[in-house]
Amino acid sequence: MVLNVKELSHGFSLAVEATQFAARHKRVQTKFVEALKITCIGMAVAYALIYGLVFFPLFLVQTGNTVFSTLLQYDSTQSALALLSTRDAVDHFLTMLPLLGLDIITHARPAVFGRIFFGMLDEVDPKYAEALRSWPMRKFRWAKLKFAVQRLGKRYAMTLGASLLSRVPYIGWMVVPVGTVSVMAKFVGYPASGAVVALSVVAPGSKRTMFFIFKSLLAMGDFSRDLLKPYFSHLGAKPKQQVAFYRANESTMIGFILAFYFFVQLSWVGPAFFILAQAAIALFISRQTLRPPMYTPGAKWQIAEDKCKSDSPST
Repeated sequence: MVLNVKELSHGFSLAVEATQFAARHKRVQTKFVEALKITCIGMAVAYALIYGLVFFPLFLVQTGNTVFSTLLQYDSTQSALALLSTRDAVDHFLTMLPLLGLDIITHARPAVFGRIFFGMLDEVDPKYAEALRSWPMRKFRWAKLKFAVQRLGKRYAMTLGASLLSRVPYIGWMVVPVGTVSVMAKFVGYPASGAVVALSVVAPGSKRTMFFIFKSLLAMGDFSRDLLKPYFSHLGAKPKQQVAFYRANESTMIGFILAFYFFVQLSWVGPAFFILAQAAIALFISRQTLRPPMYTPGAKWQIAEDKCKSDSPST
């Protein structure tokens, strides 16, 4: 589905409205400040430990390497590069640590974020919150595991195939640009994706920017699915239904996510902004989806893909 500018703008305006509403909610304020405190204290402790246990010993080894290379007249370039690479890897790990912890918590303790979502939904639309709570949560562990394995397998196969085909003489250099065009076209259409890739070929310096945009578009899908977990879980949406919902609301969803995504990527404040986004998504749900009826034994509710869909349950 090619992104629609009008829907992107609508999604972004919803995010701004939701953020303003959530920021006035005392529970959200409390959780936001708590997340900031925990993240900042945790990062400070992690930096102190890493500097003491890793960076300082690396500094001593690097200094010794320089001194011995001078005294013994040997080339220390390779060892110096290896030490620098190790330091960069550890530094990258530190930067990603809060987001890694957030990812673990969202999977291990989903109820924490569910309470934030429903607390906000109670304020936005109490009747919607009451109806959604009445539906029993379903986890579909096997379906989720199967979907995750299939998705990872598909990505690995595509990466491996692109790597092998890129070694073919004369046409190998075309593999990555063509693959990028085909994937990006789902978001911006073939003309725009072709222009972006052509620019990266003509101006190699723009490849990093192109890769960043491409990676961000894909990551926004994962980010939105994390935010929508409380909604999906209560209505028993299987992974394929979740994907269908996302595709049907893709432009509006990405516009909404844009307001939070880059703040969430900031290591020291990311978890706090995730909490704000989790609260704000309640307004998106109340505005963009049909309210389900109160649950009755045996009832099923098809996840609404658009506003025109029937809101009657099937038994």
